[in-house]
Amino acid sequence: MNNEILADEERSGGIQVISRAAAILNALGSHPEGLSLGAIANEVQLPRSTVQRIVAALAEEGMVRTEGAGGVRLGPMLLRLVSTIHTDVIAIASPYLQQLCNETEETVSLGRASGRQISNIHYIVAERELRVVPKFGLNLPIYSTSAGRALLSMKSNQEIRQLVGETLEPATKNTVKDISTLLTKIEQVRSTGISMESGETVLGVSTMSTAIETILGHYSISVLMPTERFGSRQQKVEQAILRCKESLIGEIGRLNSAK
Repeated sequence: MNNEILADEERSGGIQVISRAAAILNALGSHPEGLSLGAIANEVQLPRSTVQRIVAALAEEGMVRTEGAGGVRLGPMLLRLVSTIHTDVIAIASPYLQQLCNETEETVSLGRASGRQISNIHYIVAERELRVVPKFGLNLPIYSTSAGRALLSMKSNQEIRQLVGETLEPATKNTVKDISTLLTKIEQVRSTGISMESGETVLGVSTMSTAIETILGHYSISVLMPTERFGSRQQKVEQAILRCKESLIGEIGRLNSAK
């Protein structure tokens, strides 16, 4: 009986240490510039001596690094683990994209920006007769696509001007033509969390997107459909895409959990 009690106490103590270590790592993740031991103790509400012991153990494993009195930062081992997970973002996102495809009965894609362009890094094509089939890896103008505008909405107007420039080369006759109009559209995206375009990148195709800001980077989730179906399905698609966003962020983790 006594042995069982001791075993339970050991398990409980081990879980408590893990929980405290996780709290310390989360605090450091929110302060990439580093924190002193005292500042960490205040953040996680633990005695400084306890924090010092846990930080020392984490440092031995490369999970944190200490740099004198200036502070403690996330270590190379943890950053390598995050980098490894980054390569698996498609695998993580796929089930949620599949669910979004099933709910909307439309093609969905996962996008990532690269300079003035955005590319589809993964997509799931709807199983229906009239559907949109995107090209894998195709680079499209960041300013004409709903996915691109969703990602641009995370930047300041000054950053957008520097990236895009004042003159926008049209992809179709419907493409936004100047930076002022683009910034107006992006302000709407900031207000609603949803970006939309109809025929601005490909005539006859409408898209709706949202951006996700995660510890693995910034990505866009998009639903693509023939323009003739867009108007009647807009509300349903918007609700589905926002649910997908929250589920996916919950799985991957927000860039800053305090947001």
